[in-house]
Amino acid sequence: MSQWGNTDVASNSVLWAPTQVFKAPTRTNANNLFGNTTPDAFITGTAKGIFAVDTTERSVSSGNVAQLTITSPGSGYTANAVVTITGGGGSSATANAQANGTGRISNVNLTAAGSSYRTNPTVSIAAPTAVSFNANTDLFMDATFNAATGVANTTEYITTASAHGYVNGDIVQYLVATGNTAIGGLENANTYYIIGANTTALQLAATATGAAINVTATSTSETGHTLRRNSFIEIASNVFQNGDYVTYTVATGNTALTGLTSGSKYYIVNSNTSGAYLSATSGGAKILLAPGATQTGHSLTGETATAAAVVGGAPNKGVGHAGWVLRTVGSGGRAGRVQYETLVAMGSIGSDAADDTILPDA
Repeated sequence: MSQWGNTDVASNSVLWAPTQVFKAPTRTNANNLFGNTTPDAFITGTAKGIFAVDTTERSVSSGNVAQLTITSPGSGYTANAVVTITGGGGSSATANAQANGTGRISNVNLTAAGSSYRTNPTVSIAAPTAVSFNANTDLFMDATFNAATGVANTTEYITTASAHGYVNGDIVQYLVATGNTAIGGLENANTYYIIGANTTALQLAATATGAAINVTATSTSETGHTLRRNSFIEIASNVFQNGDYVTYTVATGNTALTGLTSGSKYYIVNSNTSGAYLSATSGGAKILLAPGATQTGHSLTGETATAAAVVGGAPNKGVGHAGWVLRTVGSGGRAGRVQYETLVAMGSIGSDAADDTILPDA
């Protein structure tokens, strides 16, 4: 079997080229490596592919935008984002960015490759839209219970009048209506943590990981007892994920929530589809928030996604000789960087594979 040929087709690509990406030197692997531009297909963090470079392609020093690579997916994207491509000496390249269900930009799609780019242009992705919330109604949620029939003295469970919507780790404030008496074990206006939660019942603890508080029912049936979830910011169809870094902003003339500073960054913790808590550190303690003096004009904004472009063309990317070459495109901090390694130098390559975006003919 021939080790390679001089025609630009997969079946003539260098048989032993897959060893450069730690694969067996088989025709199937060589065919898969031929023309590959997909990141991580062979080695995590890079896009590697083998290309045949003819003498004409070897002399072309500018081209279109060949690839776009996400360098940071950002956070908090609730919709697709606009992409702007500028610089590099060329023009007319366009793209769009697709957001996924976790608030990340998952794909940057090239919609027009443009032309005459001599260097990699700058790619800018629009920032995510700020997510607004009401500093009163979106900051607390109430669940009521009967102080006699809703309190189990032996299991320490409190059963709420309806499904409470709380989860383990939520912070709640116990409130007793004027003229009523607090149940045993709890104090009016004190803050507690939810543990042992199910749909309509829960236990309370003094700390997030503490033991259930020994609660005692009142002797007579009594309403007017409330567990109010504080500090949890309600966001419909929330896409923020735990660990996301967000900027809190309050409109000019409004008052920031106690515990937060407008323009400062915080981390998302204990996120779910209906909202999240904020923390000063990644995975840290929840910041205790009190309802705001001004209800509207409060928002959270995620991080802006970034991407890099790669321009086609041979001399400006370092192709040393016509022949079969291994092309490597970096990702992350090396996104947009291209390296060519000549595996087999040849005087001529016949035919022309469909690689004109990567190796233009003019």
